[in-house]
Amino acid sequence: MSSQSIWFAYDPNLASSIRTRLADTETSDLWILDNATSTPSPHIILDKYLGNPIQQITTKKSSEHENSYDPMRGDHQTIESLNSFLRRQCWRSAVDWTITYLIKYPQDYHIWFIRFACLIKLRLFQTIENEFETFGNLNSYTKLPFCLRLLHAELPIYMDSNHFHDGLDRLFRLLMITNTILSILPKDQTQLWHKRRLRILYSIANCYVLMKRVDLIISIIENQIIKNESIEQQIELYLLIVRILLQTGDDFNAQRAFDRALNLLSSKENLSKEFLSTKELFSLFRNEFSSNKLITPLQNPMELNNHSVMLLYMSKMKESLDLYEKLIRDNNENIHEAIIYNMCTIYELESSRFAQKKHDLIDYISKYIGDGFSLTALKL
Repeated sequence: MSSQSIWFAYDPNLASSIRTRLADTETSDLWILDNATSTPSPHIILDKYLGNPIQQITTKKSSEHENSYDPMRGDHQTIESLNSFLRRQCWRSAVDWTITYLIKYPQDYHIWFIRFACLIKLRLFQTIENEFETFGNLNSYTKLPFCLRLLHAELPIYMDSNHFHDGLDRLFRLLMITNTILSILPKDQTQLWHKRRLRILYSIANCYVLMKRVDLIISIIENQIIKNESIEQQIELYLLIVRILLQTGDDFNAQRAFDRALNLLSSKENLSKEFLSTKELFSLFRNEFSSNKLITPLQNPMELNNHSVMLLYMSKMKESLDLYEKLIRDNNENIHEAIIYNMCTIYELESSRFAQKKHDLIDYISKYIGDGFSLTALKL
């Protein structure tokens, strides 16, 4: 079967089954349902509380700080506390918080999704796989969120390269069901499911990139563009092609895809941020560092990080490090793992005292980062 026929495949028999539920089911909850006498109750597989490894390596302890991140305290067993953990990127605290909650309310599937998403951040994939098994057949659930179905499909891809094909099988199954739902919905009710279909496409694209099968995913995306997507989605897909091709070193075809996206614009003046950011990616790829002129103003951490990398390639190490230091000290919300990793790399290049500089950095960022921060970013 060609990639095009796989992408647009749907099941007429399933369409008939889903159509019978249109009148009494919310559009967002449509799915195939397998005959089941009862829906199993998923449950937590208790292992151990995850704690906070960041606090174990800081040289300056703060009992007040430690208490503020304790998810098992009684007064922290609220949804507001969970939201606070997520805002602070305290993935471990959020996971620990869900244990008590899901033991009491195992049918709250949105909290299950939050738990699994945090476990993915922490790369605890086997725990997710084991707990998904307690769900049984996902097609026996009438109101399982689509995001949870998608996460289940993506999970093998996160685990390791030996499971890529398992992930693709699940994703294409999701895609077929989504196409089937779209085939029976009135046009004025398809927007949500078109977005979901596009989200599946991104997941398939990610897997093919990891498999280095870019030819397949480019073909699928181009077929999607040709089909009948809106101009905005066509532009988004062409820019996705650009990013994929630049990752694989194909500058020529990346430029062609970028030009096609440009040609879809009614006006090429005042280009959007997405276009300007993509132009900067071309500059990074082509080593065009001789000009220090910025294409876009430095407004967010990603742009500042890219500019710091360009300064480093221009042998302006001190300027690059100064920009990083200013970035995290002016606004502690800019403390991201990639930025800290790059700072630690420059410390190692710049000074024989890099160990002390790293410890000073750890003491500073520990006041602001959550317990989900990856220790690998510190290059210890």
